[in-house]
Amino acid sequence: MTPGPTFKELFCLHRKFLLFNLIARNLKIRYRKSFLGMVWTVLIPAGTACIYFVIFNFVFQVRIPNYPLFILSGLIPWTFFNTSVISSIESLVGNFQLLNKVPLPTPSLPLSETMTQFLNLILSLPILLVAMLILHVPLAWPALQYPILIGFLFLITYAIGLALSLLYVYFRDLKHLVALIMQFWFYLTPVMYSEQMVPERFRTLLNINPLSSIFLGFHAALVDGEWLPLEKWLYIGVWTLILVLASKALLSKLSHSINETL
Repeated sequence: MTPGPTFKELFCLHRKFLLFNLIARNLKIRYRKSFLGMVWTVLIPAGTACIYFVIFNFVFQVRIPNYPLFILSGLIPWTFFNTSVISSIESLVGNFQLLNKVPLPTPSLPLSETMTQFLNLILSLPILLVAMLILHVPLAWPALQYPILIGFLFLITYAIGLALSLLYVYFRDLKHLVALIMQFWFYLTPVMYSEQMVPERFRTLLNINPLSSIFLGFHAALVDGEWLPLEKWLYIGVWTLILVLASKALLSKLSHSINETL
């Protein structure tokens, strides 16, 4: 007979159950009264990719091999990042009554938002396989980098979302500022273009962007079938560590006064 669970184990299970409930609630709210429901998770990135393909391929004359796959390989992760960050900002303020009623760890709320969008990301990934089949792009070994890069993007996304949700408790204009920043950030990140298309004098902006190497890796993994250089991996690792530690430090500093401010 195995020993019964300890109080600590039960508490951890309780937290996990609450997290799963939060994710389920987020999905239910998002797709409430929707006829197609979670099918929109696939339709939205596919439709958006078609629009960008027409604009960049026919209007701006971008000439990148297998450009539809190029767009999708970057746009799907970007949609996860953008939607997660935006939805995480109000996760604490919007659920202050829940925080007062349930002994829920503060990071659980922004984490539930990130996990919800991560589930949508996972459901969108088959589009990439379909695009590769249509375009006759082989699934080579470098494609193994893609899920690893997704893991790094998840950590960065959660760290940023957590930090912003904490700051939003004290600065309510932050939501509008972040919405504006995210628009600039999209074009500063190589989602729709390759590194070679960026003029040399603007490469510095690309290099200081913590997401640049990750998205270059997405394209390298699926479109180019190449391994991301080691220095890019080091850059990704350093940025991830910095952002995770910074969000943790901010949580330690502000967590004790959040309930009073809310």
